[in-house]
Amino acid sequence: MRRHWHFFFLLTILNLTTCALAESAHDDGSVPLVDARALYQDAMVDRVAFLAEQGEALSVDEVQSLIRENPAALKHSETGVLANGINTSPIWLVADVLNPTDDTILRRVSVGTGWLEQVDFFLITEDRPPQHFVGGDRIPLDERSIAKRIPSADYQFPPGKTRLLLRIETADPMVVRLYFSSIAASHSREQSETAFYSFVYGVMFALSAYNLMLFAGLRKRRYLYYSLYTGSFVAMTASYNGIGMALLWPEAVGWQQWAPPLLMLCFASSGLAFATNFLNTQRYRPRLHRTIQTIGVAYFALFGACFALGEQGLALRLAFLVVPVFTALMLYMGISSWVSGNQSARYFMLGTLVSAVGASITALTVSGVITYTQIGYYAVDIGMVVDAILLMLALADLVRKTKKARMAAERTAQIDLLTGLNNRRGFLPVAESLWSLVKRKNRNICVAMIDIDHFKDINDQYGHATGDRVLKKIAGELDRSRRHGDLLARWGGEEFTLLLPETDESEALTVAERFRQNIEQLVVNDRGRLIRCTISVGVASRHSEHITLNHAIARADEQLYQAKVQGRNQVSTGRTSDQPEGNPAQT
Repeated sequence: MRRHWHFFFLLTILNLTTCALAESAHDDGSVPLVDARALYQDAMVDRVAFLAEQGEALSVDEVQSLIRENPAALKHSETGVLANGINTSPIWLVADVLNPTDDTILRRVSVGTGWLEQVDFFLITEDRPPQHFVGGDRIPLDERSIAKRIPSADYQFPPGKTRLLLRIETADPMVVRLYFSSIAASHSREQSETAFYSFVYGVMFALSAYNLMLFAGLRKRRYLYYSLYTGSFVAMTASYNGIGMALLWPEAVGWQQWAPPLLMLCFASSGLAFATNFLNTQRYRPRLHRTIQTIGVAYFALFGACFALGEQGLALRLAFLVVPVFTALMLYMGISSWVSGNQSARYFMLGTLVSAVGASITALTVSGVITYTQIGYYAVDIGMVVDAILLMLALADLVRKTKKARMAAERTAQIDLLTGLNNRRGFLPVAESLWSLVKRKNRNICVAMIDIDHFKDINDQYGHATGDRVLKKIAGELDRSRRHGDLLARWGGEEFTLLLPETDESEALTVAERFRQNIEQLVVNDRGRLIRCTISVGVASRHSEHITLNHAIARADEQLYQAKVQGRNQVSTGRTSDQPEGNPAQT
C-alpha cells in the first residue's frame, strides 16, 4: 500500500486541479466576451449578462464577488433590448471586453434610452485603476462624463481583457438599449434619431402654431385645445427622451424627474378638452362631459398627492394608467358621435384609433410584454403624427361644413321665403356692383318698380292664404318673364323691383310692358275661384354720371306712384338726371 501512496497523491492533486480548472472555466464562461475590434451596429444586451439587485444597492466589489461565488446569478437576454417595466429594481450589465491587439481601441459604450435616471459605467483592467463614468437624468448635463442626453462613456480599451460593468437605475420603464460602437457609428445613430424627432416635432409644432393662430383670429376654443394637445405631446416626449433637458433645462434635475408624468397628464387632459369641445359633449352628452371633467380633476389631485409624498414611481404608474383611460374615452366619444350622425367624427375616431394603437404598441414594447423593435419603440410618435394629421382633417371638415352652413344661412337671409326671389338684402349688394360696373363703362341701365294692383282687396276678399298663393304665382310669372341677366327681387309686401343692365329707356319700356301684359293674362285658380290681377310699373333710367342706384330706385318709385294715380295697369317712365325734375313722361 505504501508503494502506491505516491500514485494516490498524484491522482488527488490531479482531481483537485481538474475541479479548480473546471470551476475557473465555468466562472469565465458565465461572463460573456465582447470583441473590442467588432463594430456592433444594433443594441446588444443579448451579448452581455445581467443581474437584478435584490434589496440594498450593490457595490462593484460586491457584484464581482457575487459573480465569482454564484455565477448562476447572471442571466442572459434573448433579445438585444432589455425591457423590465416601471419602477423595477436596478440592474447590472456585465461583460468582458477582449482586445487581442497590441494597441488600444477607442469605443463608445452607451445606453440609448433618454429617460434613465442614473447609469454608472465601471471599466476594470488589471494593472490599471478602475474607471468610472456617469450619466442619466439625476445628473445635470455638464456634470455627466459626456454631456449628452444619452448616457455614454468613451474608453480606450487596452490590450487584454477589461471587465465592463453598468449599473442602471430608474423609476420609469426600464428599457435598456446597450450599444458598443465606434464614435462615428454613435454619431450616425444619434443623427438618425435626431432626424426622426425633428420630423415628428416639426409636424406637431407646425400644427400647434397654426391652430394657435386660428384661435387668435377666430376665437374658437377648439383651436386652442388642439394647439395645447399637440404642443403638450411635443413637451411630453421631449422630456421623456432627454431632448428637453439637453436643450431647455440642463440643470433642472428635479423638474426632469417629475416632468414626464405631469406632462403625460397635461397631454391627456388637453386631448380630452379638445375632444369634448370638438364633439360638443356639453350639449349632446352632458353626463359624459361631467364624468370626463371629474376624472381629469381626480387625476391631477392624485398626482399632487404623489408629488407631496415624493412618490415618483407611483406618479408614473398613475400617468401610465391615464393612457388607456384617455384612449378608451376618446374612442368612445368618437364612435358615439359618428353613430349620432356627426360625419366629422370619422376623422376623429380614425385618428384616435391610430394613436391608441401606436401608444399601446410602445407601452407593450417598453414594458417587455412584446419583443422590442424599432417600429414598436417609435410607434407612439408615428401614431401621434397620423392622429394629428387626421384631426386636422377633421377640423378642416368641420370648418368646411360650418362655412357651408353659414353661407346657406346668409343665402337664406337674402331669399324671400314665400316667392323664392331675392329679397331687398340679397338684391342691393349685387345691384350696387352692377350699377358701379355700368357706370364705369358709361353704359345704359334702368330700374323698374312693380306693384300688384288692388292686392289688399284680394286679401280682404279671399283671405291671406289665398293672397300668398296669388303673390307666389305672380312672382313666378315675373321671374319667367325677365331676361337673362336682369335682377328681380321682392322689395316688400306686394312690391317688386327689377334691375335691367345694358338697357336703354325704350328697351326697359318694352320689358315692363311685356311684364304687364303677361300678368294681365294670368289667371290664378283658387279652389275653383278664378282670380285675375294687374300690375303697375314705374321705370327710371340713368342719364348722368352722378346718379346713384338709390336715386334711380326712388325715381322709379315716383313713376310707379304716377302709374297708380293714372288708373293702374300701366307703365310710367321718367329720366334721372342732374337737372331740376319736371313732370314725368307717362305711358
